[in-house]
Amino acid sequence: MTKIVAFFTALFTWLGVVLFPAQPVEGVFGETNERVQTEFDEGEFVMGEHDLVVSPEGNDNNSGTLDAPLKTFEKAKELLKSSDSDETVTVWFREGTYEITDTVEFTSADKGNVLYRSYPDEKVVFSGAKAISGWSETAINGVNAFVTDIEMNSEGDYFRSLFKGNKRLQRSVYPKEGLLKVADPKTDEAAVPENEANFFTKSVVFYANSDDVLDFANVKDVDVRIMHFWCDELLPLYSVDAVTGRIETRKPTAMTIRVEDNYVFENVKEALALPGEWYLDRTEEKLYYIPEEGDTVENTILYAGVTEKLMTFNGADGISFQGINFEKTDWDYVGKDGSFSGKVFDESHPLYKNIDYGATHPQAAFETPAAINIIASSGINFTDCVFENISYTAVKFDKASENCNITSSGFNEIGANAIFIHGDFVVPATTKNINVRDCHISSYGRIFNNAIGILLTHAIDCDLTNNEIHDGWYTGISVGWNWGYSDNSTNNINISNNLIYDIGNGWLSDMGAIYTLGIQPDTVIRGNVIYNVGCDEGRYGYGGWGVYLDEGSSGILVENNLVYDCSSETFHQHYGKDNIVRNNIFAFGGEGAFLITRKEDHNSLTLTNNILVVDDALIHPFNPKKDQFVDNSNLYWDYTNGGNVYSGDSLDFFERMTLVIMTAKGYYNNAVYADPLFRDAANRDFTLAENSPALETGFEPFEYNAGTITKF
Repeated sequence: MTKIVAFFTALFTWLGVVLFPAQPVEGVFGETNERVQTEFDEGEFVMGEHDLVVSPEGNDNNSGTLDAPLKTFEKAKELLKSSDSDETVTVWFREGTYEITDTVEFTSADKGNVLYRSYPDEKVVFSGAKAISGWSETAINGVNAFVTDIEMNSEGDYFRSLFKGNKRLQRSVYPKEGLLKVADPKTDEAAVPENEANFFTKSVVFYANSDDVLDFANVKDVDVRIMHFWCDELLPLYSVDAVTGRIETRKPTAMTIRVEDNYVFENVKEALALPGEWYLDRTEEKLYYIPEEGDTVENTILYAGVTEKLMTFNGADGISFQGINFEKTDWDYVGKDGSFSGKVFDESHPLYKNIDYGATHPQAAFETPAAINIIASSGINFTDCVFENISYTAVKFDKASENCNITSSGFNEIGANAIFIHGDFVVPATTKNINVRDCHISSYGRIFNNAIGILLTHAIDCDLTNNEIHDGWYTGISVGWNWGYSDNSTNNINISNNLIYDIGNGWLSDMGAIYTLGIQPDTVIRGNVIYNVGCDEGRYGYGGWGVYLDEGSSGILVENNLVYDCSSETFHQHYGKDNIVRNNIFAFGGEGAFLITRKEDHNSLTLTNNILVVDDALIHPFNPKKDQFVDNSNLYWDYTNGGNVYSGDSLDFFERMTLVIMTAKGYYNNAVYADPLFRDAANRDFTLAENSPALETGFEPFEYNAGTITKF
C-alpha cells in the first residue's frame, strides 16, 4: 500500500473558496498524456546484516531483529553510532505511530549512509501530537459543546494546533462572515515614521471601529490577522479598549497598517460556535470543542500539537527517509526569542513594554521555522514520504546544504512554505544541487498565509520539476531573493513541467504562479501549465499573474509554458533585462496578456513565437514604450473583438492603441492576427488544429508533461 495518500483541499470555512472553479487539464495538445503515472514501488523487505527493525510493540532492550524489534527511533539512531559497516544500513519501521515529543537531532557524529524507511505496505507515522479524549458535554455561547481538562505545566502547556484525523480544526474566529476594516492605523506611534518608510513603518497599535471589537475575556489569547498587499500579519493582542477601539499587540507588524486594511480576530472564546471550532482556555485549563456530525463524547479523539520541530540536521551526511508520514506539529509566533529584527523598537518607545515577539520579514513567510531543518548537510533525501498537518514550513534546506532531494512525496495542510531552499548571500552560492521532483503540494500557507509552495533563495544548480502545486493563498514557486541588478547567488535553476493552479484567494496581492527575483543566468522556466491564479481586485487591485519576473529578473528563458485564466496578466515582468520569452501560450488574462511595468535604458526581453489570446482585454496593458522590449513573430487574437486587438491604458476608445499605433511604435513585428484554432478555447482545450495560423509564426507545438509522474 503506497504511503502517498490522496489530498483534498482543506479551506478554512470562514475564508470561502478560491476565485475560479477547478478545471481538469487532460493535455495541452489532446487528451493523451504521455506521462507514466504509476504508484511508487516500495520494494520488498530484505534484512541486511547490519539492519535494524523498530516497532511500536518492540523493546529498546531487544537486538533490533524482525523477531525482536526495538521500540524507538532514538534507540535505533543511538545503536547506529557504534556500527562500523560501510554498506548502506536500513532501519525498518513497522506500522504504527511514533510520537516525537523532543526534536530528533542529527549531526556529523551520526552514522551516514543510513536509510530510515517503512516496512513495505505498512503505514508509518512520525507524529508531533498527543491524543485528547475524556470529553463531557457542556454548552458555550448558547451552543452544545464538548469539554475536557487540560493540565497546564509550569512552562504553560499551551497548544495552537488541534487535529481530527487528517484535518486541521479551526480556532474560533470573529467575525463569522466578512472582514473588519482598520479605522485608524496610528502611524504616528509606529517605530519608523511613515515619511521614511511608507511600506514598513512597523507598529503595535491601531484603532478599530468600536462596534467591531468585543470585551474579550482572555485578551492575550486572541490574535488579530491583518492583510496588506503581499503580507499577512498574525499578531497576539496585548490589550483592547472596547470603548475607543484602541488595539495594542505583543508583536510588531512587518508592514505599515493602513486605513481600511482587512482583519479578523482568531482564537476568540466569545465567538466559539461553529462545528469543528475549538478554544483552549488556559485560565480554566479546559479545552472546548464544538462537535461535528457523528461526534460523541465517547468516540471523539482529537490530537493536539506538542512538537514544533520534528528533526534537525547540522553537519549530517548521507541520511535518507522513505515511506514515512511526518504529521501533526504545533506552532508559535515567529520571533519568540525576543530579538527584534533590525532593532525595530527602541526601549524608550512607550509601547516597548508590550512586546514579546520580534518583527519578521514581510514576504514569503521567510523567517518561519521548519518542522524539518537541514543545515550544512549533504545527502539528506526524502522519497515516497508524506508531510501533512505541519504547522510551520515542512522542510527547509538551509545554509551550505548540498546534494539533497525530495522525490515522489506529498505535502498537504502546511502552515507555511511546503519546501524552502535557502543559503547565505554569497557568490558563488554554497547551497546547491537541492532538487524537488515529482511532488504533490496542496493547501500550503494555512497559518502563515503569505507562504510559498516551493521557495528558493540564494542557491544554485537546483531542479524544481514535475511537481503539482495548488490551493495556496500566495505564489506557487518563488526563485531568487535579490531585488535589482547586483550580484545574485541564485543561478541555473530548472523550473520545468510543473502543474500550478487554484492559487490566490483575495487575501493577498502581488503574487504569481512562478515568481523570480534578480539576475539568474541559465535559469529556465519551461513546460509548466498554470491556470486559475487570482487576487481580489476590490482590495488591493493587482497581482494575480501567471509567470511573474519581478525586480531585476534577468537572463531567464521562458518557453513552452501554457498559462491561462489569471486575474491580472498571464505574463508580467516588472523590470529586468535580456530575458527570452518564446513559444508560450498566454491566454485569457483578466487584465490582459502581457505586461512590462518599467521602462529602462536596455532591452527588457525578447518576445517571439508566442500565442497571446484574450477575451475583450488588452494585449499589452498600459502604454508600451519604444525599446522597452523586442517582439517578433507572435500571434495575437481577441475572441470578442476579432482581429482588432488593442493595447494601451484601457479598452476605452481614447485610451486604447490600435494596430496602426502599435506598429508605428515598433511593435507587432511580423505578427499574425488570427484565431489560433484551438480545439475548444471556451472549455480550455488548447489543442491546435493542423492548419493553425500560429504555425506561421514559427510556434512549435509541445507535449503536455506537466505535473507529477507518480500517481498520487
